[in-house]
Amino acid sequence: MAAHSNNNPAALGLSLAPAPCGLLLSAADIYEPSLRRDAAILAHIARRPGARTHHGGNALGIRDATAARRLARLTKAGLIVRETENETRALQSFRHSA
Repeated sequence: MAAHSNNNPAALGLSLAPAPCGLLLSAADIYEPSLRRDAAILAHIARRPGARTHHGGNALGIRDATAARRLARLTKAGLIVRETENETRALQSFRHSA
C-alpha cells in the first residue's frame, strides 16, 4: 500500500516527517558560508583599518550593497565601528571595535 493512500494517514505522516529535517540541514548549510564571508570582511578590516565599503566589496568580489549589509550587521553586533557618519554608503569607513 502506498504511503500517500487515504486509507493510511499514519503512513502519510511518517513519510512527511523527514522533510523538515532536510530543511534544517539546508538552513545550516546556508548559514555557514555566510559566517565565512563575514569572517573575510573582518579579516579585511583587520588588515586595513579604515577600509571603506567600496574597497572591501571590491577586495572580496562582492557588490557594494552586499558589503554594506554585511558591514551593518557586523556593526550592529558590535564587532566593528563606523569611522565616518555622513558619507555615502560606499564611502563609509570601518575599523574593529576593540
